[in-house]
Amino acid sequence: MRITLMIPCLVEDCLPEIGLAVVSVLERLGVGVDHPRVQTCCGQMAWKTGDVARARALALRSLELFAGPAPVVCPSGSCAKMLRTYPELFAPGTPDHARALDLAGRVFEFCEFVLSLPGAPDIGAEWNVRAALHRSCQMDGSDAPQRLLSAVRGLTLLEPERPERCCGFGGLFSLQFPAVSESLLEDKAHELLALDPEILVSAEPSCLMNISGYLARLGRPVRPLHAAQALDHGLDLGLQGALTGALTGGPTWR
Repeated sequence: MRITLMIPCLVEDCLPEIGLAVVSVLERLGVGVDHPRVQTCCGQMAWKTGDVARARALALRSLELFAGPAPVVCPSGSCAKMLRTYPELFAPGTPDHARALDLAGRVFEFCEFVLSLPGAPDIGAEWNVRAALHRSCQMDGSDAPQRLLSAVRGLTLLEPERPERCCGFGGLFSLQFPAVSESLLEDKAHELLALDPEILVSAEPSCLMNISGYLARLGRPVRPLHAAQALDHGLDLGLQGALTGALTGGPTWR
């Protein structure tokens, strides 16, 4: 199987290590990865500000880039959601609307896609670590990150009492309502710190950057990792454990 990788602007410009981890995990699981080098913004910011013409122009670019039968995998729930929104940008019955419907039906958020592979959710990862999970609003209630991380052997998955609580980022929301955004972020950060985690994991890069930046300002840095990075590291340790077990006659946990 081969997929086409859609890399969000935030990952490309600020967190490229997430994209590398996505490729590493997928290739280890036997999935070929194609990455169009001329990708542009998915149009989410234009759409959210009401600039429909700009959003439509960017959507047409994506429809060209991601044409074809291959699944399109994206390490961001918000950008995947935008690709699925494309049919709303075009009049029903037009060729562009048909292309938008086709693409929307082939789009997967990274964790969703990994869960669809044979053997999931246990993909052979192991990591003895306390991980606090942030469920992003942009995941639309998907439990895919939780299911994947819960299957990592040795990993203790921690969630705050109110896991659905927003981190306050929300794209333009944090710029339009900075005081409200900061208040939400403060509450979320302290709920996560109360769990005493070693790492912070989320499937949404923007939330991850928002929360980890605040924790660093508090002087309480907790290593932030996208779910793909956590799985990639867990696969490294799982392989090491398997090799050690083969040599010693038993499993080795790390």
